[in-house]
Amino acid sequence: MTKIVIRRLPPSLTKEQLEEQLQPLPEVDYLEFFANDTSLYPHLFSRAYINFKNQEDIVLFRDRFDGYVFIDNRGQEYPAIVEFAPFQKIAKKKSKKKDAKAGTIEEDPDYKKFLENYNGDEEKLTSTPETLLEELEARTKELVAKKTTPLLDFLKNKQRIREEKREERRRRELERKRLRDEERRKWREEDRRKRKEVEKHRRGDKNHDKDRDKSKEEPKIKVTEEIMSGID
Repeated sequence: MTKIVIRRLPPSLTKEQLEEQLQPLPEVDYLEFFANDTSLYPHLFSRAYINFKNQEDIVLFRDRFDGYVFIDNRGQEYPAIVEFAPFQKIAKKKSKKKDAKAGTIEEDPDYKKFLENYNGDEEKLTSTPETLLEELEARTKELVAKKTTPLLDFLKNKQRIREEKREERRRRELERKRLRDEERRKWREEDRRKRKEVEKHRRGDKNHDKDRDKSKEEPKIKVTEEIMSGID
């Protein structure tokens, strides 16, 4: 193990100040400094990770700086702790490669074609936004109509089947509604007819009762007339 960590450094300490206080520093190939993290209050300490090329230098460095008192700009003391880093691997520095296409846009064929269309088409510059929008929509529809893939065909077919099923459900629902309305209409007509028949029977019964009552009263009147004539 060749990577160590120095903990509990002053919060206000900078990387330049740390490097200055560590001099003379043995040969190292990695030194990473982390300033204090305010989210860890009240444990506001800085820390540094160092990787030594020679493992023998670690013992000398530990004996020198383990317990070494760092003093911040306010005179407060911070005893440092030196120990092996839990993670011994070293972060690789990404090499910044220059973009080969940087500054070559003037020679780009697509850019040249764009400039020709932009500068040479006076008709497009004088067109209204509505006209340009219509042309764009027409071109889009033309491209969509020409371009097709198995996936697009599958999606279109799936959409068509879904619409057919929806139309079939709507048609069945309308048919059921029509049958329900027809059934209600027949029921109302039947109920109306039955009511008329009951009313007709009631009227017939009333007339029959009147005739029967009248026939019962006529003999009494005749008997009364005969008695009266006998008395005379």
